[in-house]
Amino acid sequence: MTDHSTAGDQLDLDSCVQIGSVVSSNSHLDYVVEVYKERDCERPPELHEREFGQPVFIKKTIEGTDHAVMGVIYDTQLIDPDQGRTGPRLAQEDQAQFTPGYIEERTTLAGVALLGTAVLTDDRTITNPTHQMPRWTLEVDDTVFHCPDEITRSFHTIDDQIQLAYMDRLVDIAGDLGAEVIVTLIDRLQGILPEDDPNQRVLDVVEQNVQWQARERRGVV
Repeated sequence: MTDHSTAGDQLDLDSCVQIGSVVSSNSHLDYVVEVYKERDCERPPELHEREFGQPVFIKKTIEGTDHAVMGVIYDTQLIDPDQGRTGPRLAQEDQAQFTPGYIEERTTLAGVALLGTAVLTDDRTITNPTHQMPRWTLEVDDTVFHCPDEITRSFHTIDDQIQLAYMDRLVDIAGDLGAEVIVTLIDRLQGILPEDDPNQRVLDVVEQNVQWQARERRGVV
């Protein structure tokens, strides 16, 4: 198993694809991100780079130390002001819509739930990942970056053990999509880890439990 403090040492988090920028929030852990278009940056994200369940991060400097605030895209909304500022979305209708009132053109918004934090090292990778609730708030115009697979693995691997300690918080934020986004994250981690990694079995068990609980909530079992 690659040590979480050095995983991804060939990566540079300063050069990751920019997904978009924060435009508003619904809570301390739930943010609305306007996805960049071609005019907004040199290399806007492709569809697969901002898909449902895509891990992301935001860089913040706190008391002189650089941190990566880790998150995941859990919802998407299309905005067309000419059609009453509403559009098709992935969320269920009973979830709160996250449309900032000042959007004046067609755009795509992404809901981002925060998962935890890590320290950015001098070589621009991460160390000391934690799944505790981030203490710091994001700010309007903060840039949200696509998170590479190696950094996703580093964030989820603590002392060689897979961690998903944010699951309950993520379900609270994502609502009816909570189980789906967790399963998507698990599938991503299973694809990143070697097939013979002991953590694969842990992920299998967690996925089965999440799916069973989702069926129970829907009254299927």
